Amino acid sequence: MQQPKNLGSVEQISGGLEKRLKALWADEGRGGVFFRSTTTDIYQYCVDLLPEIAHSAADIDNAIKWGFGWEVGPFEMAEILGLAESPQPPLSRGGLESPLDKGDLKRKQQILWQNDEAVLLDEGDGVTRYEFRSKANTLGAAVMQGLLDAIDFVEKGDFRGMVIGNTGKNFSVGANLGELAMALMMEDWDTIDKMVAQFQHAVQRIHYAKKPIVTAAHSRTLGGACEILMASPNPVLSAETYCGLVELGVGLIPAGCGTMRMAANASENAVSDHPSDIQAILRKNFETLAMAKVATSGKEAIEMGFVPKHAKIVMNDDKRLVVAKRQVMYLSDTDYMPPAKRNAIKVLGQNGRATFESVIYQLKQGKKISDYDGFLASKLAYVLTGGDLTNLSVVTEDYILDLEREVFLSLLGEEKTKQRIEAILTTGKPLRN
Repeated sequence: MQQPKNLGSVEQISGGLEKRLKALWADEGRGGVFFRSTTTDIYQYCVDLLPEIAHSAADIDNAIKWGFGWEVGPFEMAEILGLAESPQPPLSRGGLESPLDKGDLKRKQQILWQNDEAVLLDEGDGVTRYEFRSKANTLGAAVMQGLLDAIDFVEKGDFRGMVIGNTGKNFSVGANLGELAMALMMEDWDTIDKMVAQFQHAVQRIHYAKKPIVTAAHSRTLGGACEILMASPNPVLSAETYCGLVELGVGLIPAGCGTMRMAANASENAVSDHPSDIQAILRKNFETLAMAKVATSGKEAIEMGFVPKHAKIVMNDDKRLVVAKRQVMYLSDTDYMPPAKRNAIKVLGQNGRATFESVIYQLKQGKKISDYDGFLASKLAYVLTGGDLTNLSVVTEDYILDLEREVFLSLLGEEKTKQRIEAILTTGKPLRN
């Protein structure tokens, strides 16, 4: 009869996966001996075969995790256990440097700068990464000020550029409504005005940064987060990216450059300068914002005008940040130049806005929007068409940004907007009042 194996103190090992692996590696009993032997054999086997069967160590890790249900792959396990950092690892056969010195393993990232809600990390090869670390990755004052500080740090330092990205459940669900509600409750309008202006300024800095900034979005990328994505001239998106400007759902309009970019999008992509050609695109953009539509994929984000046609869509989200880093390196190596300043956005004026008022009326009659939704949509159309201008006019980005901020602040004074914000904060669900 087979005797039970005595594995010493293995049964006493507990905690998270990383803690358990390290404890088992250090175990002096039979369990530790067995684990060290099998782990090094498997790891060495993967190292030897890597050049023949895969493009990267990450590919092997993913194959093992997806095919056999491992929580971490052999190369990730080696990093946890410190094998890849050992000066004389017990598996020098075949050499570690060639397969592992290519950024395939997660490196111990140096923190270059940080505040309470964000951090700037050194990704290696002259590339940095700005990561939100706020609750639910919301975009509060600290995150947006941190973004400005990070861009300054990168532009003044010896870096190629920056990735904006994280590995959270969502890229970001948008602005920190809690901060906004607190200032609103105190009727601190100066602070609110400064918050919106800071947000706009930070988003514009992304677009016009001297060095390439690549936003790497995934999962839910809503409201202000979508505006950050839209500002990136060369974005990278996971195939499963759900982005949209959903501000009308909380009784507001996009005021972090999103409305301005949708107006500029129509002006730039129209087949001619004729108002009817501009209006054809602007009407589609207007309906997208007025109905708070959200793209259901990276491909649809392109179709809806949230990102340019050359945006890179990554099918495997595990590779999204790697692709974004390579994009920064490529742009830097090809003498990156920021986009030219938009000083000639064509807007339709009051005459063109009449068409949108007709659309709003039809939506209300069809019970697709409430009366207050219609009121908000009218405010949106006001900004998209250039405010009080009468006819087709040429304006600057700053002109539309001022309109965005002005309308946003005015809507915060509306009781039904306050009710919508409160509903989101207390129930997590939009209120249709």
